[in-house]
Amino acid sequence: MPLDICVAAHENIPDILHIEQSIERDYPASRQTLLNRLEMFADGFLIVKNDHQLIGYIESCIWFEQSFSRYQEICQFSDYHHPDGTILFVIFIGVDERFQKRGIGSLLISALKSRIKQQYPHIQKIQLVSKEQYVNTFYRKNGLQIIKRLPEYMPEYAGILMAYQY
Repeated sequence: MPLDICVAAHENIPDILHIEQSIERDYPASRQTLLNRLEMFADGFLIVKNDHQLIGYIESCIWFEQSFSRYQEICQFSDYHHPDGTILFVIFIGVDERFQKRGIGSLLISALKSRIKQQYPHIQKIQLVSKEQYVNTFYRKNGLQIIKRLPEYMPEYAGILMAYQY
């Protein structure tokens, strides 16, 4: 499976949106939200293609330490994004359901870690919030550790704040 990882572009948004909607059925990001995130921090918005077909993406921002317990407190990521920040916050990782469990998400995390460390050497750690079901099966395997539980992160589920220290 020949894979290509690169920075997302505007023309990739329809495919990204399709993956987003298939994963986040109740609360998918809108087309405009995805475009805004791409414009906010293109260096941290990567896609992976398999034979020219977009099969996954990862989006992020850079910020300083934030204290939050609910998604609504941070959902306007552009309000917090600052290129001099010391934390890379992963907003979302999405992999086409037909390609899940094949290491694509891990590949995206690894590519983002490498890219950001080269281009933004002042970044000290990576943070993200996970649903409970992915903590042990995916994020811990990729080097992230639990920082704290966020019982009210979303109305439907708790979140787990996780971090990877460079």
